[in-house]
Amino acid sequence: MRPADGDGHMPEAQDTVGYSYRDGIVRIAVDHPPVNALARPVREGLHAALDRAAAEDGAQAVLLVGTARGFPAGEDLAELDAPLSGPSVADLCARIEAFGIPVIAALHGTVMGGGLELALAAHYRIALTSTRVGLPQVRLGLVPGAGATQRVPRMIGARAALEMMLGGGAYPVDRAPARGLVDVLADVDLNAAAEGYIRELLASGNGPRRTSELRDGFADPGAYQQDIARFREALANRPEIAPREILAAVEAAMLLPFEAGLALERDAFETCLGSEQSRALRAGFRAEHAAQGLGLPAGTALPDLSCIAVLGGGGLAAQLAFALLRAGVRVQWGTQDPDQLRAGVPKLRDAFEAGVVRGALTEDEAEECMALLRVGDGAAMTDGAQMILHAAPGQWNVPVPEGAVRAIAFAGEVEGLGLRFAPPVHATRLLEVIAGPSVTAGELAASRALARRLGRIAVRVSSSGESAAARLVAVCQRAADALVDLGQDPYDLDRALRDWGWTRPPFVARDLAGLAGHAQAPRADGAMNWSRLLRDAGRSGRAAGQGVYDWQSGSPREDDEVAALIDSARPRSAPLPPETIRGGLFGAMANAGARMLSEGMLSTPSEVDLVAVQALDLPRWRGGPMHLAGVEGLLRLRRTMETFDHPDRTLWTPESVFADLIKNGRNFDALNG
Repeated sequence: MRPADGDGHMPEAQDTVGYSYRDGIVRIAVDHPPVNALARPVREGLHAALDRAAAEDGAQAVLLVGTARGFPAGEDLAELDAPLSGPSVADLCARIEAFGIPVIAALHGTVMGGGLELALAAHYRIALTSTRVGLPQVRLGLVPGAGATQRVPRMIGARAALEMMLGGGAYPVDRAPARGLVDVLADVDLNAAAEGYIRELLASGNGPRRTSELRDGFADPGAYQQDIARFREALANRPEIAPREILAAVEAAMLLPFEAGLALERDAFETCLGSEQSRALRAGFRAEHAAQGLGLPAGTALPDLSCIAVLGGGGLAAQLAFALLRAGVRVQWGTQDPDQLRAGVPKLRDAFEAGVVRGALTEDEAEECMALLRVGDGAAMTDGAQMILHAAPGQWNVPVPEGAVRAIAFAGEVEGLGLRFAPPVHATRLLEVIAGPSVTAGELAASRALARRLGRIAVRVSSSGESAAARLVAVCQRAADALVDLGQDPYDLDRALRDWGWTRPPFVARDLAGLAGHAQAPRADGAMNWSRLLRDAGRSGRAAGQGVYDWQSGSPREDDEVAALIDSARPRSAPLPPETIRGGLFGAMANAGARMLSEGMLSTPSEVDLVAVQALDLPRWRGGPMHLAGVEGLLRLRRTMETFDHPDRTLWTPESVFADLIKNGRNFDALNG
């Protein structure tokens, strides 16, 4: 699936679907850049082309292909929020499967969602070996809605089907779990291979082979049910709706007639589509897609970043080098202190060896990554680099090749371009692109190219160095401390949020990061810094075995000593209801988000949510604080915020935008455009 085209243009059906007929073969080609999404004009064009093929005198077979980047991809995401117009993908799948002559789908590129469902409804499939396929609907809180839950299990069984649908990734078509979905693989020249394959089918007298009639995946009913049971056990404690609905539909595939299974799938799709979980996940998907542009004009050329210089020693430099090498980028690591390199390079090698042990890469791949590394003096390491990442202060006077882009990757003042990677750099997805007062379009383009190369979600943050993630984390922790000031138990706070689905609530997160940094954070006059109190009592976080929690067993355990220490510094009050605790915490973050928007630090509420979800590890199926404010209801949330009487007034004094939105019956989602 993909968001709607940015300009809202809806091309006519005849512009998107080509039709040709030669020697008994009808060729129907979808041409709807950039990804051949199955938007309404494409679906209408396919429907009309199938009508024409059915009436074509002498037609013996139909070949479905995609031009340009690949076979048709999923539906247009924007259409999920509006009444369906034109034939649905499910309608097209039913039409194709019932077609009177063989329909062959020729696949290349990345074939996802509804595009794959369309191919599965065809009678035969041929694909380039480089093709990747997937059913990512679960990532949007949805069930496949055009027959995949019924067709895929018939072809490859329950285990492989559930791996694909619950994983939601893109899988190589020549390997498990996707291998059984394609009849023939072609190395080169897909069109010629497809035509040859069709000629062989016709010569052998093979007619339509309907997927609904296949039973290969049901060959061992006992194993099928065992796989269902294993996945059900794995999903038992997960709060998401869509995975359970997918499991039920795959189970029904073997138990119900095909048409009944399709009806069950459709009901599950509609249930998920209307859920708050899916709304949050779809909003998050749209936010990620919109943020990637970094405010640059469409079609902006991106530079080649095949060689990047990392300047500075220490942990950040090593993490940056590891992430870049893992992405296949040549890294030139330079410092003014050779001892830092002598200590850092072995740590890099250890990190790659650990990846081999985990099975994340092979020994050969690890060696290939390390072979991309050069080290030396900083001034020499910038030669030939297209981008220079400053991972520590200093070395600003080293020469830079003409056209190369400099970026500050550590926390500090930014005049031009800064980059903030959420730690740990190699494992997190968020990349804040700090656009300083004099940032250029070329610097932003380089940042976008870097994010794409590393597979990161890039968000533009207009500031002189302040990180949006750091501000949101700070506000979250201030609000948590403020609630403790007001007599709440920190364990009750974390429990209310953990039960809601947040696996890393504020005080657990504080321990994981260590209390030292939080102990230095400012608090309003009359407010306590509880991290400072605990640090002074010898409890500095998980690394020390004790922080807010006792970690000596390896997992966080509540500690009566902490409760007594806090209660000695302020009176405890009656526990607040969990919904009030959540309203206080997320209301403070939404208020901070509104402030960032008014300052121009971020552009849309969805960007605030995107940063919050990534930086604070909020559950994606819940959404970020701006979206949650709308779910709660802005009037109700404002009333909750106004109940907190605390010295830190800026936390819960609603920004003026709350009143404006409430007056007009809108929420923050309406400001996303």
